[in-house]
Amino acid sequence: MNQPFTNPFRYEPHPLVRRAAESVMEHLDRLISGGMLPEEVCRGFSEGKMLGVLVCRGTSENGCCTIPCPEPRPDAGNGVSSNQENGPYCFLAAFSGSVGGQSTVEGFVPPIYDLLDPTGYFKEREAEISALNGQISLEMSDLGFKRINLEERKAERDKEITALQERKSRLKKERKLILKEWDADGRETLVYTERFVRESQHENAEYKRAKDRWKEVIGPMEAEVNEMEEKIRTMKQQRAAMSEELQKWIFRQYKVMNALGEESSILDIFAADGLIPPGGTGDCAAPKLLNHAFRHGMEPVAMGEFWYGKSPDTAVRTAGHFYPSCTSKCGPLLKYMLKGLELPGDADPDDSTESGLDDRMHRPQQPSSEGRSLIPDVIYEDEAILVVDKPSGMPSVPGLDGRESAQEWLQKRALGAHEIHAVHRLDMDTSGLLIFAKTGHAAANLRRQFEERTVKKTYRALLCPGKLTLMPGTTGTIDLPLAPDYDERPRQKVDLIQGKQALTEYEVLRINQDGTTEVLFHPVTGRTHQLRIHSAHHLGLGRPIVGDLLYGGAFHSSRLRLHAQEISFIHPITEETIEFKA
Repeated sequence: MNQPFTNPFRYEPHPLVRRAAESVMEHLDRLISGGMLPEEVCRGFSEGKMLGVLVCRGTSENGCCTIPCPEPRPDAGNGVSSNQENGPYCFLAAFSGSVGGQSTVEGFVPPIYDLLDPTGYFKEREAEISALNGQISLEMSDLGFKRINLEERKAERDKEITALQERKSRLKKERKLILKEWDADGRETLVYTERFVRESQHENAEYKRAKDRWKEVIGPMEAEVNEMEEKIRTMKQQRAAMSEELQKWIFRQYKVMNALGEESSILDIFAADGLIPPGGTGDCAAPKLLNHAFRHGMEPVAMGEFWYGKSPDTAVRTAGHFYPSCTSKCGPLLKYMLKGLELPGDADPDDSTESGLDDRMHRPQQPSSEGRSLIPDVIYEDEAILVVDKPSGMPSVPGLDGRESAQEWLQKRALGAHEIHAVHRLDMDTSGLLIFAKTGHAAANLRRQFEERTVKKTYRALLCPGKLTLMPGTTGTIDLPLAPDYDERPRQKVDLIQGKQALTEYEVLRINQDGTTEVLFHPVTGRTHQLRIHSAHHLGLGRPIVGDLLYGGAFHSSRLRLHAQEISFIHPITEETIEFKA
């Protein structure tokens, strides 16, 4: 039975995709350990690289990769099977960007356009820009020395002029005192007055000669510095224009196909949405795979992108874990390339988007949470506050995708009797306790409590299996500052320099037979995706939360296994501490 193709921005990897990824990683392990790849390429893969696989219907022909394909096995109810109706299957493999200075590696699909061709136009223009960069660097270095010399001469001038000015002022005061004393004695002062005038004129002339002399010294030096600054400014403008022209040329060469057989350049695809492609667009694994398949007449079935090698200290990346495609580069590009493929939700009559991606990039996988309807459970209400148990898949507050939020649902329930004020939020995929205020006073009071970190929260989470065992009863604190990952929205990343402090206390409850781990989290701060990153990052617990498709937690779950279980705070009216559990 045919199933929709993978939504690259939110997916649980198909079993055939998982097996293909395992085959690629095993293949790379053999090549690297056996020294069968150039040292730079081995190092590039080992240091960490995003890879991708695309399972296609057919045999390993039509341009398929040479990496050994896994034997397809029946898939019990999860989509692609290996019977005669749907099979057989092969797969393609790709890596993002280049590796070890190479854009092509045997066994992986080639780039959409090979920028690293040493005889190509790109390399020629890149060499010209590099030469201009070198010239700018030399000019900047020379300018630096001239600026230093100029500042030293100015310092000498200022020192001499200041000394002359101070001497003039001191002698002027002395002359005034002498004249005042002579006047007091009634003596003739005319002779002294004339002499003092001559002395003052001489001092002024000396002062002016010094200023003129320094002007003759510094003026040409300043003119030379200004001329060099203008020259460098012109060269930088030239470099920017050359880089912009080359970038546009690149994106005109990157021509991709979609499932309808249409072809367009990346430049035109982004321009249709009023956008400019970011650098590196078209070099990710997913567009490489799809373009290669479409150009060789292959029928895509399922796709996935996963990490291989060392984990970075910033973005959440763990070897063997699957991650969604980036939105800044691949959002508009994959929207075009997937036209003609059936995607999850395309049959939904409420979905009016052409590509099936716009409105569903970050939707939950299912419209409900394991049989529960998307309706909050009101567990407490009085004249000031509401406490609800929010289901996974429901936004806390109104968003841009039109999905009804918990706040909107409560406002409808109130029938206009009062306003519903949000005082904090849960991620759309997180379930559990959520507080709302019914008055402005209560809202301000509760928001202040959250800002002052006096609200106590406990979350329960189920973590994916990991290489290192977390022992039951283990407690600890995770301190990893976080910042938005602007190229990978809505993801966040660890930023040890500019990130905001994020503190999480945790307690390991138990290890399950399937290798998953149950944990309690007590967040001290409340950063976006804090618990999800602190769980998944290798500097944290090193294992993502089950069902967290954004941070590598694709592990046979229809929802994010993160639940806001307990919360305690001071009631804004009674000023008593109250606690709720879900």
